[in-house]
Amino acid sequence: MFDGSNPVNFSSSGYDGADTNPIRIADYWIWKFANLPSDDYSAWQHVRRTGTIYAGEGFTMKGPDSGGILDDQNYVFLGRPNNGDISLTINVDNDYLIGNPYASSLDANEFILDNPNTTGALQFWEHWGGGSHVLQQYQGGYAIYNLSGGVPAPAPDPDVAQVGVGTKTPGRYVPVSQGFFVSGISDGTINFENDQRAFTKEGGSSSVFMRSANSSNNQNSEAVDVDDRMKFRFGYRACNTMHLQRELLLTIDENTTEGIDWAYDAHLNEDQTDDMFWMIEDEKFIIQANDNASLTTVYPLGIKTSTDGVSTFSINALENVPDSVNIFLHDKALNVFHDLRTNAYEIFLSEDEYLDRFEITFKIMSNSLGIDEQDISSLDVLYSNDKEKIVLINPNLVEVKYIELFNMLGQSVQKSESISESGYSEYDVKNLSTGTYVIKLYTVSGSVSTKKVLVK
Repeated sequence: MFDGSNPVNFSSSGYDGADTNPIRIADYWIWKFANLPSDDYSAWQHVRRTGTIYAGEGFTMKGPDSGGILDDQNYVFLGRPNNGDISLTINVDNDYLIGNPYASSLDANEFILDNPNTTGALQFWEHWGGGSHVLQQYQGGYAIYNLSGGVPAPAPDPDVAQVGVGTKTPGRYVPVSQGFFVSGISDGTINFENDQRAFTKEGGSSSVFMRSANSSNNQNSEAVDVDDRMKFRFGYRACNTMHLQRELLLTIDENTTEGIDWAYDAHLNEDQTDDMFWMIEDEKFIIQANDNASLTTVYPLGIKTSTDGVSTFSINALENVPDSVNIFLHDKALNVFHDLRTNAYEIFLSEDEYLDRFEITFKIMSNSLGIDEQDISSLDVLYSNDKEKIVLINPNLVEVKYIELFNMLGQSVQKSESISESGYSEYDVKNLSTGTYVIKLYTVSGSVSTKKVLVK
């Protein structure tokens, strides 16, 4: 490994490098994760500058202190390029940090199909900010790619990273020297083969280097990658963050089904305190594919939120989707079909996990309620213990006359008559004793909605 034409000056003491000439790198930060149990962070293997990294294996390395270096660093790997078949052993339920071993791009689709003993999902780390050695201050996450396409890394939990969100979506072609994780579903080998090699330029949507700010375009020819499948990208933002929390991908592919399809459906890979995911056969996914885009198809969503507040659902992007295709978020609790093409759907949710309330559909179901019934059923009123307020969710802007709160003795505790005409409003209720209460909501048309709430 060279800094320009001079060998890198590796240091075996301390945790920080330096902007010397040649550059100094602390070899403490060279690690690998080779065929070890999933979700075992302590299993990382210390390599330093004298350890062994086999062809096809990936590794992590930190550069010198970013506070003293303003320019990107150019590291040169000097040696004979790899060619031909390369194999590594992987076992069931183990993870392996590997990387493109060739001096050309790697076709991720071919690689996935050649390795049926893995989950078929490739995980790419994106580090988008920060220079701390402390794990809880890392600013990064794992983006995912499989045969359906790629999704960027989600915003990490607040107690892991303070700011930032993934900005890169991995494409079909893995650039030279790019590392990624795979997970084993059976004992076998990870196989790299020459027929997985491709000649593509970095920088386009099909070939994204996940770690650098700028990509080099230094190859002579480019593979043609035309993906004309319909793709729907949905976003979720929880109440405790200003940026997008998670992006989900739905791809319409004739090779798939409504059930779980290997290498097309990617399981939820990180357990966030606030998150959104697809529900397929009671399992959680962040990528799914289906061969059916008919008007009767529904795609269940799961939501997890750690605090009371407003959650937001939106369309991030549509690819090859005709303008004639309607896209609704169905809130089954309120019986609301919200047109996501028009705007995002915002809803107040109490701290909880919601696995059977929301779904994506392309048509308002014929068994939905009539107009009068739908108006009252679309209203939701609840009590937020965090805010000490009654919360009214009124997406259809039904005219509400007043809201009244009763204790379990039937005594009126509070009556709110100045009701906002917005889709979301809050009403102060202070100094309530712990216990069960009843909220009654009265519409101008005479309808009444009653709900029990628990004050903690």
